[in-house]
Amino acid sequence: MDSQQVSVDFARAWDNHQGNIAQGVAERILNYAEENKIKLSSVLDIDFGSSNLLGYLKDNGLKCFGTETRQGMYEYSKEKYPEITYYLTKSINEIPMRGKVDLVTCTHDIVNYLETFDEWVDFFKNVTKHLNGHGMFIFDFYTKDKLQNWNETTFTSSSWLDCLTNVSSGLYDKTVINYTYYINYQNYMIKTRDIMVESYYETDQIVAALKKCGLKNVQLVDKNLNPLSSTNGVERIYVIARRK
Repeated sequence: MDSQQVSVDFARAWDNHQGNIAQGVAERILNYAEENKIKLSSVLDIDFGSSNLLGYLKDNGLKCFGTETRQGMYEYSKEKYPEITYYLTKSINEIPMRGKVDLVTCTHDIVNYLETFDEWVDFFKNVTKHLNGHGMFIFDFYTKDKLQNWNETTFTSSSWLDCLTNVSSGLYDKTVINYTYYINYQNYMIKTRDIMVESYYETDQIVAALKKCGLKNVQLVDKNLNPLSSTNGVERIYVIARRK
């Protein structure tokens, strides 16, 4: 995915509309690590969005790094958490930082933005290179079951923010998600939007690629990071992948 000029207005609206989702994921990651006696001291978050995941992990003592392809998200997050090390990149697959970390995250179906499966494989390889020997890679993706027939328009409204979401699928194994925000600011209406094109592949194919890239221990879990007994009909799958 190329670098997008998403506005700071969109980043702020996104943060208020969906930002708490990332913080919830961060809480569950720390709980999982504690329950499984996994030591985490550093994290790299790929396409960090409004940076709530990194902010929560920073507040819990982790050294935090993040990459972002969208200019507005990058600028918004730098102002929000200036002590975190951020990189503005041209693609999700670009990881310019040096060194390795204990945890790499890529949440909110970001991996679906990669348009070919070769790009998914290259991404998995790059992530593996930046993981410590005991490191952990956690990401989530929309499944083929979810994306291939997802056609929906929804509208939510509050006193200062309206969101129109349109989803259309069926073109070359791609699904287009269009977010449009209308922000009531000092009696002026601000319109800002982002369009995402998402690709989907078979879950078994994704697991095989992770293992081929050196992540031999692959767990498929739900949003609470509990093991899935079956992936049939599951719309979003979280993955916990490790070398051992």
